[in-house]
Amino acid sequence: MSVRPALAKLNHSDVRQRRRAVRHLFELNDPEALNGFEKLLEDPDPWFREKALEAIEKWATSKDLVLIEKLSQSRENTRRLLAARIAIRAGGAGQIILGKLSSDDEPNIRLAAWKARINSDESSIAEAIVVEDRAVRRAVAQRVSSLERVDSNIILQLLSDESETVRASAIGIIEGDSSTQNEQIENRLNELIAESSGEVKARIASILLASSPNLIDSWIRDPDTAFVNRFSRSLRDTDWTSVEGLPDMLKSNASEMLLIRLLRGERSESGAILRDDLLSDDSRSEEMRSQL
Repeated sequence: MSVRPALAKLNHSDVRQRRRAVRHLFELNDPEALNGFEKLLEDPDPWFREKALEAIEKWATSKDLVLIEKLSQSRENTRRLLAARIAIRAGGAGQIILGKLSSDDEPNIRLAAWKARINSDESSIAEAIVVEDRAVRRAVAQRVSSLERVDSNIILQLLSDESETVRASAIGIIEGDSSTQNEQIENRLNELIAESSGEVKARIASILLASSPNLIDSWIRDPDTAFVNRFSRSLRDTDWTSVEGLPDMLKSNASEMLLIRLLRGERSESGAILRDDLLSDDSRSEEMRSQL
């Protein structure tokens, strides 16, 4: 059965025939079928209304702007949410629709609209990054992490966000691209590390390792397990033996947990020397020496 006969059966008196027609039209995957499905938006049977929404999401294009606008103005949340997901297909007119939906009363609709805006128009990022909705700001951080070139001012704003999740995303951006760092960002990271702990503190310390060697001594004393596990991996990844004075600092001041994590299996000459020194040091705990 081709599209035209299947569309005709959408009006059949037998509901089973209508359902078969719907399934067949989806199998044919012809966008021309959308006109028939649009009428089903007002069907008394919720199954047909749901299928109409599926068809719109599947086939709607810029020529269906009037339909998308209708959905965006609906009282039904599911319809406005669908409009937020597909409005971008309507180009500039779709951006206007998204602008209205980004202040919708429903959080999931606002988020969908903002995601569509920032994914299609980078200039929207500056507006989205200051909205009150935390989920939107998290979406901004995720979007920024995918950009080839990132404005350092945007990263600075993310690092200053009240949400720990947003700040952590900004740290991830810096970890992935060290060229995003500048003096202001380093200053902000130094402020953050003073109020952070565990894995977050370790991630910041790893970033600042080269620019703030004077702070290493305080970091290596931290006995927190989450911090030690992450920081020890970072040290090994960055060739800690080449950091001036670090082997001596480790020997004098590092927590035993960090020494164990760092030196177990270490094959460098400096690492072997430090491990031998610790093994011969009777003041060290038996537990540490046995694990080394």
